[in-house]
Amino acid sequence: MRRPFNRALHATLSGWLVGMLAVGPAAAQQQHVSLRLMPRTLPAAAGPRVAVVAIPVDASLEGEALALTHWAEQAVARSGRLELVRLTDALDAQGASTRQEKAVEGNAAFKDGAKAYDELDTVKALQSFDKAVKAYEQSDLSRAFPLLSRARVMKAATQVANGENKAAELEMRGVLAVDPRATFNPNYFPPEEIAFVEKERKAQLEGAQATLNVRTQPVPAQVFVDGTYKGVSPLTLTGLTRADHYVTLVAPGFAVTEGRAREGDASFTLTKLPVQQRYAALVERIAKNPDDEERDQALQELGVLAGVPQVLALVVRGGPGNAPLTVTGLRMDVADGHNQAYALGQVPRGDAMATGSEALLTGLVAQDAARVNGKPVKHFSSGGGVSRQTAGYVLLATGVALLAGGIYFGLEASSKADAFKTAPQGSSRADDLKSTGKTYALVADIGVVLGLVSAGAGSYLAFYKKGGGSSSSAPAPTTSERATPARDAKAMDKALPMPPPPPAARTEPAPKANAASTPAAEAAPANTPPPPVFDPPPQPPPSQPARKMTRKEREAEAKRQREEAARLKHEEEQRQKEEEARRKHEEEAKRKADEEAKRKAEEEAKRKREEEKKRPKLDEDDLRNY
Repeated sequence: MRRPFNRALHATLSGWLVGMLAVGPAAAQQQHVSLRLMPRTLPAAAGPRVAVVAIPVDASLEGEALALTHWAEQAVARSGRLELVRLTDALDAQGASTRQEKAVEGNAAFKDGAKAYDELDTVKALQSFDKAVKAYEQSDLSRAFPLLSRARVMKAATQVANGENKAAELEMRGVLAVDPRATFNPNYFPPEEIAFVEKERKAQLEGAQATLNVRTQPVPAQVFVDGTYKGVSPLTLTGLTRADHYVTLVAPGFAVTEGRAREGDASFTLTKLPVQQRYAALVERIAKNPDDEERDQALQELGVLAGVPQVLALVVRGGPGNAPLTVTGLRMDVADGHNQAYALGQVPRGDAMATGSEALLTGLVAQDAARVNGKPVKHFSSGGGVSRQTAGYVLLATGVALLAGGIYFGLEASSKADAFKTAPQGSSRADDLKSTGKTYALVADIGVVLGLVSAGAGSYLAFYKKGGGSSSSAPAPTTSERATPARDAKAMDKALPMPPPPPAARTEPAPKANAASTPAAEAAPANTPPPPVFDPPPQPPPSQPARKMTRKEREAEAKRQREEAARLKHEEEQRQKEEEARRKHEEEAKRKADEEAKRKAEEEAKRKREEEKKRPKLDEDDLRNY
């Protein structure tokens, strides 16, 4: 009786052991896949949608403006209170929707693959992960590259589970070639494959000596390589692995362009969007009128064109060399032009732009400015000086006063002339009247001429084009260090979070500066609200001794003034040419219309004559018979 019992007990224990061996890895796989390998979608910000645009006043600053646009978008994404809408996507709704659909398709395929892997259906899992990889490759890889890398890792894991070790090693080598820091979890790879990964990773990092030259036509573009922002084209990248890298190019007014490129030269041609011409015209208007009402009107039109309720605009100015950029930043409500935020600041160029612009950009998104008596707050003057309209009113009033004075002295001169005619000739009184009359007449002539000139100039400045100073009584902030950057990165859209900027790009300054600033940043609590951005107490500028300009500086200033005068002259000539071309076009259209009307009238008359000819004539007999 013991032997059958022992056999049954052994069979039960064996079945239980086999079941535990099968359930253990499955449970581990389920936990890891659901917590680490599924693409995580961060919650989108609940605030209003904001598009960022940077406008260079000088065309030579176009690359610097594009770079500043990227860091401003990062500031909006970090704020947690605003939802970023990349301007390129806003102007290309159809293309953005297609890329979004591919990202959603990749997420769904990845989820199906993870589920099949949990159920030990590795054949179906491999098909799903391969579908996810292909879908992610057609999405926006400036955001979706981390998801593409994870999908390729799971594809390799599934190939290992299917016994396709050679194919898995090829896939792992391809992943490490473009993402050397990709994670391969031991829960999905046996020790020998993990050893292969570490060996291949070391080889890729040691052999990362390739150089890639990225060029774009017809305009510069933001360059993302393997999902990481690298700068603005034309751009030379060094220290890359020798592999086909994923290159994504972004420029407002042009479609997002993606491709693969190895070391050497890579040239890309960007495709214009249908709205590119209108977008370029709005940017040109802002660049020509960076400090008056025309700027805000153009920004409102740009917001309507992009379909966003707010626009974060950065007007970029800069001198020669490596001098810091002067940036005027404002965040505008498109509906009524209210400036939700406004700030002026200096931003360094090059690699220091990421950290040097952080305080200014964070201040623009930290909080909203209140309206004054229910009216929108606007800022038209950059330096607090006299505005165009105010100067026009002053000149107009001065001209009126001079005209009145000229008329008065003219009447006095006429009166002296009448008295001179009645006075005895040759007397002292006649000589006095003659001298005084000439003086009054001269003063009258000068007053009338100057009054007409002043009144004309004042009328032009005050009424020809609306401009002016700030309509807000609140002082504009003038410092760029009023708010600490938010710590938590937030999502920009529902399907794909924007990866935060790489630490290397954000910690470019010298190690001493980082060592001094990092503890302070870490000591600040994460939930501490940023200090107010608006209405700072006025601080008088520190008195500085006047410095005499050197000869080189005077020559540079004179050269700059000559270039500015030449630019204004060229713009005026261009405007006159455009007016002339428009006038000729209108005259030609009118002439064609007159000729067409004349031709139609002649055709109508000819038709009537032909009808008259064809109509039979009635003789007298016909008339009598009738």
